[in-house]
Amino acid sequence: MKRLFYFIPLTILALLVGCKEDALLTFGDDRYVYFEKFYRDAVAPGTEKADSTMASFFFYNDDVNSIDALLEVHIAGRNLTHDETFKLRVVPEETTAKPEEYEIKDIYTFRAREAAPNATNRNDTIAIKMHRSTRLKDFPHGLRLMVELVPQGALQLGQSERIRALVVLTRDAIKPKWWKDEVETNLLGTYSSKKYKLFVTHIDTKLIFDGELVKRNPAKAILLVRNFKRWLAEHPKEAVEEDGVTPITVNV
Repeated sequence: MKRLFYFIPLTILALLVGCKEDALLTFGDDRYVYFEKFYRDAVAPGTEKADSTMASFFFYNDDVNSIDALLEVHIAGRNLTHDETFKLRVVPEETTAKPEEYEIKDIYTFRAREAAPNATNRNDTIAIKMHRSTRLKDFPHGLRLMVELVPQGALQLGQSERIRALVVLTRDAIKPKWWKDEVETNLLGTYSSKKYKLFVTHIDTKLIFDGELVKRNPAKAILLVRNFKRWLAEHPKEAVEEDGVTPITVNV
């Protein structure tokens, strides 16, 4: 019997380190906390790739100075009978954002709720408030904020590739991968953040325009760009690039 008690913690560890998630553990009192996204590629034989959480002011008016970056957090282990708490620590060597550009709470709460049958974990969502700064325009690929989980009480850290989370804060949208070749030559023309923002704000409000639409329904894509061309002609004061002089044009 004594050997069995030594075997159980090793089994728990194997379940957490492995990339395949099984049903929630129902033995022992240990609980493990980790993020939904991998901050680095999974260790073999896992195939998950590193991912980040984007927070952008692109879809907001210029007078909006703070937005929330939402991070999904998981807890595996015995069912929760009470709320669990944890903290976040900034990882300075992986962070380019300044302290005034983000706001982290002193403590975060994971709410105790029943998990669905056969669930592999419980999840909750927390928010880090990100603040607009004038230097954002100088970082076209965004400012980085890397945070690490700091468990409280009986909580323990879960899978090592998911104990940190990367938030990327941008002022502008990153150029879509589909904005090239035919889109640039025959439709929207040369990319600019200002052009794209006007297009999705006033024309493509449901964000349906992409490479697939161009292939699948070119008539619809052309109609959207023609509507945009009409809007540009009707709003000449707004239809200029950020320098306030260069007209925004399209190629239809």
